[in-house]
Amino acid sequence: MVVVDDEDVSESESSAQPTADAAPRALTAPASLAEVRAGIDLIDSELVRLLAQRQGLVRAAAAFKSDDRAVRAPDRVAQVVASVRERALGAGLEPAVAEAVWRAMIGAFIEFELTTHAQLASTGNGDTGDPHTRNVHTRNVDAGDLDTGDEGGS
Repeated sequence: MVVVDDEDVSESESSAQPTADAAPRALTAPASLAEVRAGIDLIDSELVRLLAQRQGLVRAAAAFKSDDRAVRAPDRVAQVVASVRERALGAGLEPAVAEAVWRAMIGAFIEFELTTHAQLASTGNGDTGDPHTRNVHTRNVDAGDLDTGDEGGS
């Protein structure tokens, strides 16, 4: 049994996928390892949902980038990491943990975006084959119109 905001939730209910409008809920102190794991599973489900949304935005960002350097955007990575470290402090998260997680996530998304960017370049029409982002960007853009700066994995 997992106790969440004074509600009893069975372990089978706690492993269910959270709804899109589910608000984060404060966990009370778990009474067992099973409760700890059930709480972590709930958080992991929400993280997967959020990462899928982030991936859609990264895919869309690739259409605005002119080259691999624009995708890698080291200045943007530094900006994001600094911001995350600051927000981590306010949220009670160890900044070093936040930085390590974000650097790993950004690295994975940069690789994803490089692949997406290459697909866009090879098709010439902005269609990466993903039905979630198909036809999002339909206008032709000259390289001079692109912001080649600071999106780093986003």
